[in-house]
Amino acid sequence: MEKLTGEFLASCKRDRGRILRGEATTRLETFVDAAFAFAFTMLVISIDQIPRSPEELIQLSKDIPSFVLSALPIGSVWIAHSSWSRIFGLHDRFSVFLSLLLVVLVLVFVYPMKLIAQITVEYFSVIFDWNFLSTGLFESESWSSELVWVIFLYVAIGLIFLSLILIAFYQNTLKFGQELSITEEETKHCITFSLIWGVVAGTAVLSMLIASIVSPENIQLAGYIYFSLFLTTVVVPIQYFKYRPLTPS
Repeated sequence: MEKLTGEFLASCKRDRGRILRGEATTRLETFVDAAFAFAFTMLVISIDQIPRSPEELIQLSKDIPSFVLSALPIGSVWIAHSSWSRIFGLHDRFSVFLSLLLVVLVLVFVYPMKLIAQITVEYFSVIFDWNFLSTGLFESESWSSELVWVIFLYVAIGLIFLSLILIAFYQNTLKFGQELSITEEETKHCITFSLIWGVVAGTAVLSMLIASIVSPENIQLAGYIYFSLFLTTVVVPIQYFKYRPLTPS
């Protein structure tokens, strides 16, 4: 990879100490964005026909919370990739491979994430007696509480690999520090977000271990651990950007 010219870097916008090298949309970014958009459509409420009565509309609306809940991790991964691409604009072979692998994993694990979200909503609707949210999932003939740990296993594996891919993006970027003229602030950015997604992967590992050792009656403990990700993926990044120095564009 050839070193970016000073003329190009001077023409790039700045944002909080970071140079936005990837402002121009490429075919790769378009493909990745389209794949994530398709993943969101896979999460959307599935209906065979338009509801024709208030009762049908209410029943379909019960699936909205699980859609929102399952969309959060997918959206977080997309934001992370989009932010990385916008800042560094790196398109070496390894980065292209990572982008394609990211798309494949998101599409593979989108349904397990939707199912675990449905289980979460149903669980809270039962313990808090929120009948307006209950879809009757636990009463269905196909439901088996003995196999819930398998769903947690699927989700954990998905989060682990997605996190490792995002970490690989940042670590690979640091190898091109000279060619990209990476600033000290951008180096801190790569390290910080590598650590954040490392914590996400660690959280998934912990959930997987809990799910594999507890009884089916206590399987919810494997799910509670994921609530800590709100602190990891939302609060920490907000505080990080809040205290970054502003640089004029």
